[in-house]
Amino acid sequence: MPPLKVLIMDNYGSDFTRIAKALRPFGLAIMWTESLNDGLNLLAQAKPVMVLVGQNLEGLKDPTDLLSVIQAKRLPTQLVVMSPEPNFEKSMDWVADGVFSVIRSPISIERLRRLTQRILDNLGLYRSLVLCEAKRDVPSDLFIYKSLAGHAEVKPLLETICDTAMSLTGAGRAHAWTGVDLDQNTAVNVAKGDLKLIGEFETKVDFQWMGRQLATLKLVFPNRLSEATFTEASLGELVYAGSMFLSHAVKLEEALMLASKDPLTGLANRRVFLDSLNREFFQAKRHDSPLSLLTLDLDLFKNVNDTYGHQTGDEVLKWVSAAISGVVRLGDLPARTGGEEFSILLPRTNLEQGAIIAQRLRDALAESPLPECCPERIRPTVSQGLASLEHFLVNSPQDLIYWSDQAMYLAKRQGRDTVRLVTELSGNTNYQDVQYVFQ
Repeated sequence: MPPLKVLIMDNYGSDFTRIAKALRPFGLAIMWTESLNDGLNLLAQAKPVMVLVGQNLEGLKDPTDLLSVIQAKRLPTQLVVMSPEPNFEKSMDWVADGVFSVIRSPISIERLRRLTQRILDNLGLYRSLVLCEAKRDVPSDLFIYKSLAGHAEVKPLLETICDTAMSLTGAGRAHAWTGVDLDQNTAVNVAKGDLKLIGEFETKVDFQWMGRQLATLKLVFPNRLSEATFTEASLGELVYAGSMFLSHAVKLEEALMLASKDPLTGLANRRVFLDSLNREFFQAKRHDSPLSLLTLDLDLFKNVNDTYGHQTGDEVLKWVSAAISGVVRLGDLPARTGGEEFSILLPRTNLEQGAIIAQRLRDALAESPLPECCPERIRPTVSQGLASLEHFLVNSPQDLIYWSDQAMYLAKRQGRDTVRLVTELSGNTNYQDVQYVFQ
């Protein structure tokens, strides 16, 4: 495996020698350039784990410009700015934008080693949170999102924060826990050190990002003397770095949440629906439990768009989505799977139970007030098809989709605004259906 790389972008000087000495124990390959353009090329080619850039590098207007390149190329790279006279407010603005740390030049060898160790300790976490590099056994981004929702990736970060905090401050015990802004349903609690230590002398430090409370760190000291030697400044780097990593978890969780929803209706999108269908199908098989799929399509929807415009059509889609959301139960998954096509995945639901839900939806659409832009004479209806794992034709997730579709098309052919079951298809099966079964 080739060594990890560090890129130095600065005018050659005494710092180069000190940086090389600081990084020698880590076995990192060091690259150096005095040119911003050459540095950008090396950055894209070598994908270093860390870039040390001089604040006064010729052509560099602001370090965050370099950070934008790193983020745009999704590189596993942390940016450290070297400044002869660091300005506190400006440095904190850079850190808030994503710079890992600002370090004074001439370089402190010990401080750079601490920064490097933190970057290497969290490299795997950084890749999983920021780059979203899925393992081979991870089926989809949805699985990663579910892991983040339970903070599976945050725990090792909090453990690292606790270990580093104790080594920096001499605390005998460290506790860290996630804040409600990271996730409102779950929490991660980590404790390190002497758990029997009485918490008489303790200090709390908050991890924040963009005004959001992400986590809290509590340090417990063995005696008052130890507590007196502690200053919050000694944890500054740790707090800022930890806040940035936690913010990546928040941003990815939010991004994946948005990526999982249909932007118009707010229901799950097709990708999420297919992922969930595969998972629920094989769980139902394994546990011998029922599973049904309801497919529904708006009747004559093209006429609505052609007559009243696409804006009215969008309002109709949102109206139908609201009705669907009103009848599904906790655990069901409603999704928009096409232009005017919707699907409702019904775990632990047989055909009889699914038919009840379909009828409830039909009643809800008949009774719900239409959007103001829709004339009453165009009140939309839906044709619904229901298939279930219990039927002999259903042997795969694709079968469930296919036969619920066929039942829905049967509803279309028999007058629309109705519900048809897979069991009703036996007398309406055509040659194409038979072909599909024996593929």
